[in-house]
Amino acid sequence: MRAECAAAAHRYRFPMPRRPLAGRTGLHRGRGAGSSLEFLEHRDYVPGDDLRRVDWRAFARTDELNVRLFREEVAPRIDLLGDESQSIRVTPLKRQAYHDIMDAISHWSSRDAGGVRNLESLGRIPPTPRALRVWVSDFLFEEDPAPLIRRFASGAAGICLVQLLDPWEIDPAREGHLTLVDCEGDGRLDLELDAAAIARYRERLARLRAAVERAARSAGGSYALVEAAAPETMFRRSLLPQGIVEPR
Repeated sequence: MRAECAAAAHRYRFPMPRRPLAGRTGLHRGRGAGSSLEFLEHRDYVPGDDLRRVDWRAFARTDELNVRLFREEVAPRIDLLGDESQSIRVTPLKRQAYHDIMDAISHWSSRDAGGVRNLESLGRIPPTPRALRVWVSDFLFEEDPAPLIRRFASGAAGICLVQLLDPWEIDPAREGHLTLVDCEGDGRLDLELDAAAIARYRERLARLRAAVERAARSAGGSYALVEAAAPETMFRRSLLPQGIVEPR
């Protein structure tokens, strides 16, 4: 991680989701019994239980052996899904912003959570439930993103969707005649970029953004549109207001 990104990332951390988590021993409440100081419940004693967990006061009253269970504490694992498409690298600014966000998430996960697992593709999401999943992409898909997002969210304790776009993709300037080259294939398109074309583009982009955000919210997750910029600018202006990160 480059120095500018590391300095900005140090000021923030991930807020933990409210749903039960899965991970390794740590500081956040888990879904089962463990070794914290927060009492969870009693259950009958079975041979092999730790005798230090026996509620001897209750035994004196009832002549029955019970053990005290305490809330499990875990550091949740972060499942991180990136974007391997060419469109995420369409400009140097967007490419650098993508790497900064991915590096920052890995840093927050290693420092404040149970580590990060980078998912190579949507089809390789690990089956472990109740992890926090983060997807960084421009979501410039040909297909409807909603089914993919529902699949991504299935079984997770929480999801965060970060939609990264280049400033020109968010607000294209009027530039006259253009030849557009498909960065994902060999297609080319001659286009007169006038006010009408820009209006149609903005309408389609607004529908896409709304679909991604709606899918995130319906899964109980968070969504942030991020304009590619310097790390501190992206974290403060986009991730912080949407609750993706919080001040450290």
